[in-house]
Amino acid sequence: MIRAREAVAAELLRKALAAKAVGVPQLDMMARAAGLLGESQHITQAKLFRRAKKSLGIRSRRDGFGLGGGWLWELPRGSEGRAASPSEMASPLSGRNEQLVPRDWVEGVARLEQHQPPADVPRHRWRQFVEDCNAFLRSEQLASRAAQLGWDAASLFACRRHFPLAYLNEAGLLWALNGGKIVELHRDWAVIDRPVNRSQSTFSRRDVDEKIVLPWTLPLVKTG
Repeated sequence: MIRAREAVAAELLRKALAAKAVGVPQLDMMARAAGLLGESQHITQAKLFRRAKKSLGIRSRRDGFGLGGGWLWELPRGSEGRAASPSEMASPLSGRNEQLVPRDWVEGVARLEQHQPPADVPRHRWRQFVEDCNAFLRSEQLASRAAQLGWDAASLFACRRHFPLAYLNEAGLLWALNGGKIVELHRDWAVIDRPVNRSQSTFSRRDVDEKIVLPWTLPLVKTG
């Protein structure tokens, strides 16, 4: 788990600093938004980010003087003036941050066919579920955070084998979205924003039993 958090922190810094140096206060805000830093913490004091900074070869640079000055973090630059790649920096995290999103999530969702719903799910509702699943995986930061927090395929995607919409209280987080957006994600709960009626709801992580299955195992789901 610690290594996973280090990889996420390193990836956040690598992407943020890829084009240019960034001020420490802005990096603080980005780290808090990603759930990697507490409200009263700063990246310069957090061991997680100090290790990531060292592994990426990030340098601190003073910008300005006196009270109006501040500190920037910047990646080492390659010969063409671009940020050096992880392989060029020989980061000790190389290879660890490549599969932050579990492969079975990606492969499972890829098998879902929008236009071929299970018999017990209306076409429009199935289409929305598949769109929500794909949007979740496209947000690599959110999906990798879910994995880091211990959410598994069942707690995210699973449902009842028959008439899943009648048992949403037993289904995974993605079934609860229905076009909404995850705005907070924690170890045992999440907050969903629903733009249609401008409301938010809290989803509690479910206990999985033998009646729950993964959606890509349902009849009529594309398997080839």
